[in-house]
Amino acid sequence: MASIINRVLYKENLKRFEQIRAAATDFSTYYVGRNIIQDDIFIVIENYARTKEMPLEWLRFPIKDKELCACAFIRGGRIFVMLNSGIPMSKQIFAAAHELYHIRCFLEDNDTELAKSGSILDSKTIDAETTKKEEMEANAFAGILLVPVEALEQQIRIYQIDKSSIQIEDVLTLMEIFAVPYKAMVLRLMEEQILSDDLAEKMIEVPIPEIRRRMEITGKAKRWDMIPTGYEKFGSLLENLTINTENESLPESRLKSDWAKLEEIKKKYGIE
Repeated sequence: MASIINRVLYKENLKRFEQIRAAATDFSTYYVGRNIIQDDIFIVIENYARTKEMPLEWLRFPIKDKELCACAFIRGGRIFVMLNSGIPMSKQIFAAAHELYHIRCFLEDNDTELAKSGSILDSKTIDAETTKKEEMEANAFAGILLVPVEALEQQIRIYQIDKSSIQIEDVLTLMEIFAVPYKAMVLRLMEEQILSDDLAEKMIEVPIPEIRRRMEITGKAKRWDMIPTGYEKFGSLLENLTINTENESLPESRLKSDWAKLEEIKKKYGIE
């Protein structure tokens, strides 16, 4: 089996990677600025859809299948993005940025794939274990957007990281700053030729339990590896229910039924 580092867009098609870099940089210029995004990615996506006059709704709740990270689809003239809130925050952030690429292709490039069949993102794809061209492109876009090269170089300088001798603790420091998963951070360092191919491959082969042990010892990037609560969303359901209740827009029996249905959904997914 080919190494993971040889199955990323940077290695598969450097010309296309540079095109994706340009697209991510342009997007960042218009919708992000010089900020390091972290978990602001959700607001960035909402604002992007708003500027394109395209309604977007988040469906964000924990599901049992940890392999399913996210999906996006178009229904009734609206973009829906489902995020599994039962996975670590860094994966949620990367998954959102990944789905942003598919949304951008739909809104900017008239790519009809999202409208026809939607997008489904699994954990293996986030870990760069994919051979699908569009998924490689989405991963590349997400990585560049979340870890732009100028900010990466700046933070390496600020934290006095020796580029000639990158250690796992250095990767954890950068993960703490950019809020991306471990493998995504290693691959970004490789893409910018800060890590050699050989060292990147060795770092990727380090077992995740060992990475988490280092997080516990150093405290670095630990917060992004946690599974947060309190961020669950069911699209505009709660907002609409509240408005309908306050305005008495529906019969009382219907409102009671709708509120009971929402509580049933929350109970199903263990949401307080």
